[in-house]
Amino acid sequence: MENGTRLNIHKLRYGHSTIKNYKGFIVQFDEFCKARRKRYDFNDIDIKFYDDFVAYFTEKNYSVNTIGRHVKELKIIMRAAREEGLHDNGTIESRKFKVLTAEVENIYLTESEIKAIANLDLSDDRHKNIARDVFLVGCYTAQRFSDYSAINEGNIRTLESGQTVIDLKQQKTGNHVVIPARPELLAILAKYDNRLPKSYEQKVNKYIKEVAREAGITEKVEISYVENGEKKTRIVEKCDLVKTHTAQRSGATNMYLAGIPTIAIMKITGHKTEKEFMKYIKITEEESAMELMNHPYFSGKE
Repeated sequence: MENGTRLNIHKLRYGHSTIKNYKGFIVQFDEFCKARRKRYDFNDIDIKFYDDFVAYFTEKNYSVNTIGRHVKELKIIMRAAREEGLHDNGTIESRKFKVLTAEVENIYLTESEIKAIANLDLSDDRHKNIARDVFLVGCYTAQRFSDYSAINEGNIRTLESGQTVIDLKQQKTGNHVVIPARPELLAILAKYDNRLPKSYEQKVNKYIKEVAREAGITEKVEISYVENGEKKTRIVEKCDLVKTHTAQRSGATNMYLAGIPTIAIMKITGHKTEKEFMKYIKITEEESAMELMNHPYFSGKE
């Protein structure tokens, strides 16, 4: 993956975050082997192994989604090895060999919250200033961090109509997307001579929480999580849940709430199905009701 001899299903090089996840898997798998005092072969991967593997990480109090990610990575490796003739073990295809998932508290920021972040004067703190600007580019384009953080003059195109768009190829999917550029987006790009400063996801995640707090995004939010196999809840401030991925989710959700057709937003985000897209965006029950109130059935207007 690192040197490009193994490409993804789109025949593109793997992204840095994907490689990082697989390296993390190797470390965790080695730790599991040491704990069990055994080296596992392809043919050892059966349902008994699966139950033990999941139990090991549950005892270490890993989140359901982290355990699920490790199982998913193991299944991908097993499939690739089988396709290359290294084994013929098909146990991973069993329904019992399940990739565990739990719904995570993926919030989105409203247009007014995004404006509050944009209006902050961060001129005396370069790190926060850059993190804020890069994050806002994500909100305005509804792209992944790997795509929105790397936008430069080569992605800016002016159409015959005189309108400016962001034209890019998504790193993860290879999809070609064209995004209408909002004035706020163009202003940020112009601030950096149409080349965003180099930023790192970990650093942006750290600073954007502080920026969101300064912008007053401190609404109390109840989140659920799993600890030692038990579902629990706790109250946190919304700013503490803001991260780089919040930008893409906020962009997509706000486009939807603005009345932009779902199919048009999907062409920007890269979602393949409407079902997948509707699970991705965050619409509260209240927002859904407000949207329905404008429908003739509820408003009484023909």
